This record gives sequence, C-alpha cells and structure tokens, in this order.
Amino acid sequence: MKTMSNRVTNDLCTPSKNRNNRICPRLPGLQALQAGPEPKGGRILPKAANRDFARAADSWRRKAGIVNPAGPVHTASVIMRLWLKYPAVTVLAACLALPPLGACLAGRALAPYYDFPPRLEIPDYPEFSWWAVSLIGVTSLAVAWPWLRRRGRSTPVPVHLLCPRTGPLRRFPWWGWLAVGWTLSWWVLAWTRFPWFAWAQRYTFTPLWLGFIVGVNGLTWRRLGHCLLIREPASLSRLFIASAAFWWVFEYLNRFVRNWHYLGAQGVGALEYAVHASICFSTVLPAVASMREWLGTLDGLQTRLADGPPWPWLQGSRTGAGLVAAALAGLALTGAQPVYGYAALWSAPLLLAVGLALRRGKSGWWSEVAAGDWRAAGTWALAAVGCGFFWELWNLLSFAKWIYTVPFVQRGLIFEMPLLGYTGYLTFGLECAIAVDWMLGHPMALPGRSERT
Repeated sequence: MKTMSNRVTNDLCTPSKNRNNRICPRLPGLQALQAGPEPKGGRILPKAANRDFARAADSWRRKAGIVNPAGPVHTASVIMRLWLKYPAVTVLAACLALPPLGACLAGRALAPYYDFPPRLEIPDYPEFSWWAVSLIGVTSLAVAWPWLRRRGRSTPVPVHLLCPRTGPLRRFPWWGWLAVGWTLSWWVLAWTRFPWFAWAQRYTFTPLWLGFIVGVNGLTWRRLGHCLLIREPASLSRLFIASAAFWWVFEYLNRFVRNWHYLGAQGVGALEYAVHASICFSTVLPAVASMREWLGTLDGLQTRLADGPPWPWLQGSRTGAGLVAAALAGLALTGAQPVYGYAALWSAPLLLAVGLALRRGKSGWWSEVAAGDWRAAGTWALAAVGCGFFWELWNLLSFAKWIYTVPFVQRGLIFEMPLLGYTGYLTFGLECAIAVDWMLGHPMALPGRSERT
C-alpha cells in the first residue's frame, strides 16, 4: 500500500490532473517527507508533516500560476483566459450584452429595440454641429498629417515587398465581361420602375453585388493570372456564409444608435425579411475581400503603403488593456447615449478585437502598422471605402434603400451618406480583415506574399 504522502503527491503531480498540464518539480521538503516511515493501519500523517506538505504544495501552485483554485480569483483568471482564447466569442458577447446594459442604466425600455422587422422611426437627432465637425476634422488631420509629410519622399522599398504582376497585362476574361453586362443590366432595373418588373423591384441588391464581385475578380485575374474566385472558390464560399452573420451584428448595434433606416421594406413578414436581408448581407465580406485583393496588385499603391508612418504605441499588453477598456465603454455608451456614442458602432468592435489580440501577444496587421508597414491595413481600409462608394451609389435611386440620420454631421451628402460618414468605412475595412482572419483561420495574403509573410 502506498503511503498517503505518495498518494497526495502523485495526485498533485500527475499531468492529466494538473490544471496547467505541467510536470511537478521537486517540492521543498517533499523528499524527506516521502522517505519517512509508512503510517500503520492507514493512519494520517502527523500534523507537522501535513503543514510542511501544504506549504510545499502552495509554493508550487504559486509558481505554476494556480492561485486559490477554488476561489474567485482563480475563477476570474479562468474566465479571462477563455475570453482571450476565443476572441470572436468575446467580441460577439460584448456587442450583444453591453448596448442593452447601457440602455437599462439610462432608464430605457428594451422591448422596442427587439422589434422584428424593425419599425421605421426616424429619430430627432441634431443635424449639424461645428464642434463635432471640428473634432472629427482635427482627428482626421492628425492621422493624415504624417502621410502628407512623407509625400514626395523617395524612400527605396525592397523588391520583395512589392507585388509585381507576372508578365504583361492579360485580356480581361470573358466571364469578367459577362459580369460587367450583368451588373449594368441590374443597375438599370434597380433605378427604373418598369411595370413588368414591379414584383422583383426590391430584390435588385444581391444580383448587383454578385456581378460586382465577379467583375472585380476579373480585374485581379487580368493583372495576375489568378484571383480569389478561381484560386480559392471554397474560401470565397465560406465568406458568403460568414458575411451574413457578420453584418447582422452591425444591424443589431444599429438598433440602439439608429443611424440608418430601410425604406421599401415595410409590410414584409419577419421570415421574408430575415431571409432576404441575410442573402443581401452575405455579399459584404466577399465584395470587400475581392476589392482588397485587386488593390493588392497595384504596385504604386503598395509601395506607398509599405513606407508609412510607424505607430509604435500599437503594441504591448498595456495598450491592449486600454483598447479593451475603451471598447467596452463605447459599446455601453451606444445604448446609454446613442447621440454621442454612435461612432462606437464602427470603432468599438475593432478596438476590442485588436486589444484582445495584443493581450494574447498575437501579431497581425496591427503589428505591421506599428513598424510602419500599412499594406495589409491600408489595403483593407481602402477596399471598404471603394465598396462603400458603390453601396451608396446604387442605393441612391433603388426602390428598397436606406437613409441616414447621423448626429452632428448630417451635411454634405454624397448620395445618401454624409461626407464625414465615409470615414467609418476605414475602420469597417479593418473589421472585415479580422473577420476574414477568424473565418479562414489565417489572414488573407496580399498577392505575391505568403500568408505568414
């Protein structure tokens, strides 16, 4: 029969039972304790020996990072580790829980936020404020100034950082021309009101964007001889599925800030609304990813982005903690004070995802930005702006469309979107990059680069 000290030691040190899956080191005083006489008749160890063993076990637990396994400190530690290990779940949970929490703290009833389909209620937001415009303008200038200062500099960029096309430009593919014709046809149908097409007038969004996605892939194929549609059709298909869930998160957040409203969708049942909206939303990520790949083939743009201003502060665990705190506060503010916190709809999910990545020590486009390489981040952001231009253009005269009520900046409309509202597409593009990374399990590589370059 083994001694009780051996039994306790084996239980503590067995890898399968150890919480951190570590091999137990020698505990101080444990060797002498094991060499002692075996208790007779299964008696327990003397009190002094028990105290020595408890001290040794506590010392080892502290070294292994196991503090008070049954207490609240350990529970909080486990929860934090799970949040860091599954960032997508953490971001989703925060987006779902914090806005209604903020609304509750502000004394608002939650029932209207969950009406489905959403009711068309235009809020009475202040339309314009010089203070808000000035604040946004100063912030934008602060971000753009380092780029303006670098303009005209001829900093040599290594050849391997560029994405040169292989050989001369190819002919635009036949299927690309087919997509162009398809898109133009649906554009005409979206902006006209033919009586024979009245039954399908509200369903023009998805065909338009399917043609756009194929057409942009044709542009990439013309420069490289391959494209996302031809090279990775399975990955592109997965993006269609993920995109619907991805955009529904922003639709949920918009329930609290009420920045955009859909016209021409009234009188539609809940099931039809959910199915039709999900099909439309499924084109978002594929469109931005396709545009991003084409922009990655433009050597001049990539050369410029490769030599951007460094942001060395965008690294480290402390920065991650600050970003997480700001994101959580912003999400709560969208429910508590939507007039002032509406910008968090586009910035908070991004700050939270990047903050969690920094806390985990995970690298990504933010690591490249910290070193001054803006190719990945800049290409994604510009891809979203490019897609945003066509979203707003085709929306302008469509039957089923959306309009905006953005507090303090509802002036200078380009189509239906206020001019300053287009800045939201920059952060949205970076959120698309993170969502694609989570969906595919790796960042999408720029043309000519490996996934881990």
